[in-house]
Amino acid sequence: MPIPYISALRVLATILVILIHASTGYLNHFDAKAFNWNYANTLNSFSRFSIPIFVMISGALLLGKKENTLDFYKKRLAKICIPFAIWTLIYLIYYFYRYTPFIVLPFPQVVETSIQKILHGASAHLWFLYMIVGLYLAIPFLRMIVHQASQNEMVLLLALWAASLLIMNNEFNSYLPAVDLTVFSGYIGYLFLGYFLAKKDFNVSWWLLLVLAVAVGVLNTWGTFLLSSRAETYTPTYYNYLGVNNALLSAVVFLFFKSVVKKPLPHWIHQIDTHSFGIYLVHIIVLNFVHPLITLPVVWKIPAATICTLFLCLIFCMIVRKTPGGRYLVG
Repeated sequence: MPIPYISALRVLATILVILIHASTGYLNHFDAKAFNWNYANTLNSFSRFSIPIFVMISGALLLGKKENTLDFYKKRLAKICIPFAIWTLIYLIYYFYRYTPFIVLPFPQVVETSIQKILHGASAHLWFLYMIVGLYLAIPFLRMIVHQASQNEMVLLLALWAASLLIMNNEFNSYLPAVDLTVFSGYIGYLFLGYFLAKKDFNVSWWLLLVLAVAVGVLNTWGTFLLSSRAETYTPTYYNYLGVNNALLSAVVFLFFKSVVKKPLPHWIHQIDTHSFGIYLVHIIVLNFVHPLITLPVVWKIPAATICTLFLCLIFCMIVRKTPGGRYLVG
């Protein structure tokens, strides 16, 4: 049975990833006085828990299980790697179709571009798949840690991870001792964080969690505005998924949903949850076609493009999943 708050978090994260991509284009040309830039900055600043939440959900659902390592790899990696490979090819073709027609390029350049796209991501959003494959390779070994660690040891591990977010961050490391915390750094910490927050009960008022989430969102918004104003160019330092601010935001949002979402979700939300991986994979292509078709003012255009893209992707995934082999395409 799906866990209601986990499903709700996955749906929200899916929507916010689309929202980020629907609004990011307005950020690239900084104008401190422009409504469009400040509006896009606000939407992005409050959405920076989306990718971390996906990782935290994996930690919450997978780290506590006992499973043979090879069985885990066969079961989990196949579900990711096959769609990943297919969509890498699709986005590679799409890149040449949309941006650089390969029929006008020398063949060696087509080959070189294709290799670079395959190695580093045929589309910008596919970076997440490279990251998640690496995390899944580590999960069987991370399970050994959580199965043996006491609660206090888990707290210490998370504290060391939080410290690594500062020390390993180029923005702050010149002000901090050069202790090598590489082993504690990166997205692995979000796996541990999701596991810990899901397992432990916290007696924190939902309204306090909401206030904290809003406070961090405001910090991200104002900080991005100030840094961009100072540099006179878009400076997304506060958007860093591996920033302490967004680790805090992710933890607070996770606990908020755990506190308030208790009942089973409506069927349509469950459908988005079920197809969230496929929606993530396909949404860039759909958004690129939908966004220019919406002629509303930006304040309405971004949410309208997000919603239209979400439901078109959902319909696509539901149809594809019913076809033979469709799960290999949309997960």
